[in-house]
Amino acid sequence: MSFRAIFFDLGMVLVTFDWSVAIARFGKLGIPAARVQTFLDDPLHEAFERSALSEQEFLARGLAMTGFDGAPAEFKKYWNEIFTPLAANIELARQLAARFPLYVISNTNPWHMEYLEAEYAWLQIFRERFYSPALGLRKPDARIFEIALARAQVAPQDALFLDDRLENIHGAQAVGMQTLHVPTPQRVTIELEKLVERTREAP
Repeated sequence: MSFRAIFFDLGMVLVTFDWSVAIARFGKLGIPAARVQTFLDDPLHEAFERSALSEQEFLARGLAMTGFDGAPAEFKKYWNEIFTPLAANIELARQLAARFPLYVISNTNPWHMEYLEAEYAWLQIFRERFYSPALGLRKPDARIFEIALARAQVAPQDALFLDDRLENIHGAQAVGMQTLHVPTPQRVTIELEKLVERTREAP
């Protein structure tokens, strides 16, 4: 395996997310977990991740489905504060950044995109972050990979892509990228350690 740039997924690769945190916070307000879960399962989340649904429409649907009657900013806060950085994987990425240009390709929503960028300065390790709402496309759509490669000025065969979801791996392979399927954060650590070790051995 030989490559010139590395593209990372974000969720469960560099950060974990736990919706039970949000469910518990809504629960303290008397909102049943089932109502929050119903909203989580709403297929319009995918439209929101492509910016095909406005923030106002998403918020209105969330308030209606959960029954939340507090301030919209509080609802958004509960929805955003679900992430935990994977420190070991971030440190390994930082080491790789000394040798390779690094990028992120992530399916997320506008709220989470804004929150992550404001909250985590370490994202600057990655030269560019390609988020689905900014591009209007979600993985595994081949076009999101093609756009990322073009903007990074990297040929697909020279790019390595890591993701925990197999369908996204297949999407990257369809455009000719090299891939690593990393189904758990622990597997990410193992594979990144191997890559770091290889860079140490390389002339």
